[in-house]
Amino acid sequence: MHLTLRYQETAQRPACATLLRGDAAAWLREIGRWNLTAGQLSCYLVPESIRSVQPAGLFVIVKDGSPLPPDLLEPYGAVAGRLYVPVQATLWPATTAAELAGALLWPRQLLHPAIGLVGFDSTDEIDLTSLLDCAAPRLTDWSRAQPGLAPKPRLERVRVLAPTVAEVVESFQQEIGTVPLTALPGAADARPNLLKRALDSVRRGLLKFFLALLQWGPAPVLGQAGRAIGAVLLAVLGIVLVVGLLGRMGSGGGGGLIVPLTILLVRLLMRAKNNAGSGSRPPATNRPVSSQPGVFQRLENWLGGRIHDLEQNRQNEIERLLRLFGDNMDEALKYAIPLNSPYMNRGEAPQSAWLGRRLTDFNLGGLGGGSRVDAWDLGAYRHNLGLQYRAAATREVEAGRFKKAAYIYAHLLGDYQAAANALDQGGFCREAAALFKDHLHNLPAAAKCLENGGLLLEAAELYAELKEHEKAGDLHQRLEQPVLAARHYERGVNLFLDNDDHPAAARLLADKLAARARAQEVLLQGWASPKQPEVCLRQYFDVLAAAPEADLRPHVQNIYRNHTAVGRRVPLLHVLATVNEKHATPELRAATLEIAYEVVSAEAEAGNASPLALLRNFLPDDRLIAADCSRYATRQPRPAASVSNPSVQGVSAQLDATIEWISAVTHGHQWVAIGTRDDRLHLARGNWYGNVEYYSWLADMNGVYVLLIADERHGNRMLLRTSAALALETKYLPKNKHFPIALTVECPAWLPRWPVRVALLPSGVTAAAWREGTTITVQRYLAGGQPLAPFINELMAPISAEAEEWPAELLFRDGDYYSYWGDTLVQWAEGGRSRLHRIEEGASGFQLAASPYTPKLQLAVFTQFDLLLWEPQQRISNEPLSVYSPNFMVTGDMKFVSAEHLVLLDDSTAELLQMHENRYEQVRSIELENTPVAVLPTINRQQFALLESTGRISLHLINNG
Repeated sequence: MHLTLRYQETAQRPACATLLRGDAAAWLREIGRWNLTAGQLSCYLVPESIRSVQPAGLFVIVKDGSPLPPDLLEPYGAVAGRLYVPVQATLWPATTAAELAGALLWPRQLLHPAIGLVGFDSTDEIDLTSLLDCAAPRLTDWSRAQPGLAPKPRLERVRVLAPTVAEVVESFQQEIGTVPLTALPGAADARPNLLKRALDSVRRGLLKFFLALLQWGPAPVLGQAGRAIGAVLLAVLGIVLVVGLLGRMGSGGGGGLIVPLTILLVRLLMRAKNNAGSGSRPPATNRPVSSQPGVFQRLENWLGGRIHDLEQNRQNEIERLLRLFGDNMDEALKYAIPLNSPYMNRGEAPQSAWLGRRLTDFNLGGLGGGSRVDAWDLGAYRHNLGLQYRAAATREVEAGRFKKAAYIYAHLLGDYQAAANALDQGGFCREAAALFKDHLHNLPAAAKCLENGGLLLEAAELYAELKEHEKAGDLHQRLEQPVLAARHYERGVNLFLDNDDHPAAARLLADKLAARARAQEVLLQGWASPKQPEVCLRQYFDVLAAAPEADLRPHVQNIYRNHTAVGRRVPLLHVLATVNEKHATPELRAATLEIAYEVVSAEAEAGNASPLALLRNFLPDDRLIAADCSRYATRQPRPAASVSNPSVQGVSAQLDATIEWISAVTHGHQWVAIGTRDDRLHLARGNWYGNVEYYSWLADMNGVYVLLIADERHGNRMLLRTSAALALETKYLPKNKHFPIALTVECPAWLPRWPVRVALLPSGVTAAAWREGTTITVQRYLAGGQPLAPFINELMAPISAEAEEWPAELLFRDGDYYSYWGDTLVQWAEGGRSRLHRIEEGASGFQLAASPYTPKLQLAVFTQFDLLLWEPQQRISNEPLSVYSPNFMVTGDMKFVSAEHLVLLDDSTAELLQMHENRYEQVRSIELENTPVAVLPTINRQQFALLESTGRISLHLINNG
């Protein structure tokens, strides 16, 4: 009978033996991990085949049925007690145990799929200890051993070699291709060859020279020059002969140049001779005046006409280019004229009346240094060309040709921000990062591009340079480099601690470094510090509760007895109420209730009944506790209010005084303030009930201006506008029991840099506006930075060029934009209409404030001379009216606090104004101890608040009565 094995998907019998491959050392290592003794095993050497006695492996059988590990490579099971076959195999044909017992010859037999049938006698069993026998030691002198070669360093990183700029440009050229310089499509006889175009440029220069000479020659100074001028003009006569010759070789307007210019020189020489001989001649009194122009006037008119003809050729070329955009945009782009670039003015090339062909691809290498250019005076054509270029760029983005769109943005429009965004959107992350880093100096955006493109190592290096060590550590973790990741996490912890941000440092320790004990120490230090103590303590209990089978009761008692000062006992109750809600156990409830009784009793004896309301958090089943506490509190006598200054209602909050606060805004029933300490930016979020939260960033803010932009009409987003590109991570201010609305504070790296103005629009859209000459461009972005189609407005009149000042507002209301440049207020809309309102000549440094209390838009405009009121939707003329002339400069905030009241801030004073008969009148002046930086409307319509640079927030009445 011939038996074979058939493979099955599942095991057919339990494993009681296995075949071990390798050498004796591998056998012993494998057997050592089974936790079985040598007496429990029977071992046999398995030959390679019937023709070779070399061992193929060691066959090991468990005698007493002890279990084997489930991860054996070749497990075997017993059939009929003596035959061992793989556990996932069956015998074919099927046989009974009695049939197999009669056929088996040896005490134990192995049926291997490749080796075949192998029988083992009882004498074939080997002792495992025989594998451990060692030969006798040899007498060897090891004192002369050499250390050998040092081990090679461990491979830590593999990175792609960054291509050079030339390689990038070459790859673009290979994709799109290059074309020779040819003429703009048109009539063949109207296109000059290269020689004629060179002669045309020479002729243009000489015409301009002789026109200037003609206009200067008859002046009295010529007579004073005498013979020297005559010698110079004789030398120029030779040049005129050459010009005439060149004019005959060229085409159009130059052939007759020699004769009139020769007459000009002769007349000039004669006048020079007469003036040198006789001096100045007195004017004649009774000389008749001819109505016909003289020879010099006719010659001047002729020269001007020839120059005008050449200039008209250039204008005709621009018009043909605009027509070509309507017929063949791809072809038109090859002849397009750059409109704006900081690298264009590197000298002037010879002027030409014809357009040359250009490569329509993004050239990263050509951005950094411009060559000499033939500057075209586009005049009124600039606006139309700009519209055509942006329409072409939008079309290329929609078609997925992002490199071509980047060429239009960078080379033709000089908009490197849009070019980088287009490359990033198209997946050309390395090129976009190079543009952000080398041309826009925006390292955060460059790092983000590299990260999106999968270039994690290069992105991590940039994040580390920006001191975003947590982000750098995350990228190294994704690269499976735990040592480098841990190094960056430690640096991040140190930076957070230097910034007194204990919650962030503890979060890194607990979540990223798995150092919970260190995290608890840091949080206890935060509980003892004046900044965010309650946040630190809540996080401390969360870290403790994350441990398996955690018991918070002894830790709560330890915090209360050993780590809580008397002034911190009421905040401790707030934290314990939250801990009871998140990690409720009967033991914890009993311990916290006992602490609550002690704290509330002590506070009530001291005359502070407000903590009584906290008892309901520790007695949730007692329905009467809230009413009892309220009844007790209302029976207590209240302290008399101070009447020394009835307009001052007291201090609403005292923020961290170590921070120099810059500005603040309100959003519903909460406010957000920003400030700096040690060149780092900090943020405080608070409400009018005394609850304050703190956040901070690690970026270096030295020399950087910050503007906080918010508009609650258009959403819950706030923007941090900085005067330099910084890596400021987005802060999510969550919704909780103190703050019913969640806020997001972000500093998008994809926004254009200052001096571009920024405004928040509905539906999460952000708008950026900038002015170039007489045009205003508005670029809108969706959330995440995806650009929408821009629009350009042509102003009705030029605006005086003034230095950009910080800050500069951009307001958006009901489809209209409002801002200012120089001495002009500007209002424009997407439909193309715009209005200009010029203020006093020399006025600058405007400030805008919109009233949220009036149904129609009302803007207050402060100049260095007057306070103006601008009501664009109510007045026919739309002209701002002067409504107040203060005797100080508004150096701080300016804000409406009611429909009729406006507050202005200077370095030490707050002026409260009230509208009366179309003019503002001063209600009172509020002197402050420190510099006021923000005006904050409150939830009480009869109050407003002032934030000082030291963090003091004081409340003031609008009307004393």
